[in-house]
Amino acid sequence: MGERIETLLRIPLAILYGMIQEVLGIAVAFAVLLQFFYTLILGSRHEGMACFSNRVASLSYHISRYLYFATNEKPLFGGPGWEDTLPCDFKRENAKRKYKEIKDSLEGYEL
Repeated sequence: MGERIETLLRIPLAILYGMIQEVLGIAVAFAVLLQFFYTLILGSRHEGMACFSNRVASLSYHISRYLYFATNEKPLFGGPGWEDTLPCDFKRENAKRKYKEIKDSLEGYEL
């Protein structure tokens, strides 16, 4: 696909991504409120809510990269999706390994 067509395609996708992020933002706000009280009462975070918030944050990151012309990978449509998340620190041993993998994969790039 040519760059001009790709650029024009970003307009309707930006509207669609905006609607998706708005709905997910409301869900995350609710999850954060529940997480706050859950942690306050039980003394630890709920893994499911932490992972959900992390997935939304990661998806928002991928959407921003696409809309800011940093990449041509369309999130959810052939590019990074719901499962392609950045590491969450809920389980620190897994997060350290994933951070190292990401860092190693980006070593060849220059700004």
